[in-house]
Amino acid sequence: MIKFKNKSIRQKLFIITSISLFLSAFVIYLIVYAVLPSYYYKYKRNTIDSEIQTLIAKVRKEEFQNAKLYIDNFANRNNVSLSIHDNLGRIIYIPSSYITVIDKDTNTQFILVPGKYKNIENTFGFPQMNYSSGFYTSSQSIQFKDSAFPLILTVSAALQPIDEASKVILNLAPYILFIILGISSVGAYIYSRFIADPLIKVHKTAKKMAKLDFETICIVKSDDEIGELASSLNELSKNLKKTMDELENTNKQLKSDIEREREIESKRREFVATISHELKSPIAAAKGQIEGMINNIGVFKDREKYLRRSYSIINNMEKLVNEILYMSRIENYDFSPKLAEVNLSNLIKKIVGSEEYLSFSKKLTLEVDIQEGIIILADEKLILKALSNIINNAMKYSPEGEKIIINLKLIDNNANFSVINTGAQIDENDIKEIFKPFYRVEKSRNRSTGGSGLGLYIVKGILETHGVEYNLKSYDNKVEFTVKFHL
Repeated sequence: MIKFKNKSIRQKLFIITSISLFLSAFVIYLIVYAVLPSYYYKYKRNTIDSEIQTLIAKVRKEEFQNAKLYIDNFANRNNVSLSIHDNLGRIIYIPSSYITVIDKDTNTQFILVPGKYKNIENTFGFPQMNYSSGFYTSSQSIQFKDSAFPLILTVSAALQPIDEASKVILNLAPYILFIILGISSVGAYIYSRFIADPLIKVHKTAKKMAKLDFETICIVKSDDEIGELASSLNELSKNLKKTMDELENTNKQLKSDIEREREIESKRREFVATISHELKSPIAAAKGQIEGMINNIGVFKDREKYLRRSYSIINNMEKLVNEILYMSRIENYDFSPKLAEVNLSNLIKKIVGSEEYLSFSKKLTLEVDIQEGIIILADEKLILKALSNIINNAMKYSPEGEKIIINLKLIDNNANFSVINTGAQIDENDIKEIFKPFYRVEKSRNRSTGGSGLGLYIVKGILETHGVEYNLKSYDNKVEFTVKFHL
């Protein structure tokens, strides 16, 4: 029993089906062998009795000579022997057949041949005729239209053939059983393959699903319950794969968010430390000057002069704080720009106009080539701030008498904006760091010459918020800043 439990579904189906088919066929064979003789005897009796009644009814209306045709046909059709005799047992008529008779006195068996039965009867002088054993015999009263009194119709059907058939069935039993076993085995094999193969496919697919392999599809071409099970399994695999992909994407997004939060936290700490350093020096300077003026110490007795210096320091600190707050708003996790159509051509013209004083004071030559009517989708205030910082930086860090080239062109459905300032050079290492907060190319950290260090950091934040491509490069004693707006 344990070994049987460990067998595969195909082997189990084969064994059970083979045994079932073999036993069923064997039982049917035994039933046929046991029931066939008695069933045949009963069938033969009923058939002959029914035919006899039909014959008697037909010949009742016919003369004896005409009725012989019906009698002969009856004997041939039913393969029986018959005789018609009177009440004394004397034979009146026998069809064209042979009848076996027995003499009761001598127990002698004879074959009664048509045309010679009178001689035999006269010779032996027996008063009546009896049929031998192994026959079914039925005697009925029969009367013809021209007969003066009823006669006796005796019909005899041989039953030996069915006995012989039963013996043949018994003798053939080993061969029949061998054939039954072969047919059962072949049928069981086909049946087990037909039923088990789809189940095996479903099983293999389910095992792969258990290992989180959702690529395999279970192909079962049928509309029955197994086919529906395979379809349901495929649908389940598809849904699980979709869910797993969603979970994987969510997990990646979660990891990305965690990394981003860590990066933001790291930047925040770095930013706070840098701010502290940036604010510490001007606060100390302003505090020292004010303290000197309060106490009338040395040069600080000239309050008019040092009040103006203190005011300038505080004013620069205010600008720095405003830029810090500006960047804080842009870097807010929930921040999104207010997008609208912006006429980029007019916006750049406006910026150039506002910076004319600086270019004039440094005797810079402006070459401006702006294509008209270029419209982009952006937050106008933010883009104004970013482009102003770019143009202002170009003018601020260019030596006197140099050239500033500002271009805006529509190329391949992109608005390409560029600012080139001559007479300036930025080291490759500085370009990599220049977009970081409070980073200055001018190493003296003098605000009058180096700025706050937040200008390009703000530019970077605004452009990346809009998904805009930008690039800064230095070559041939020039610095070029390019921005590509996708239309």
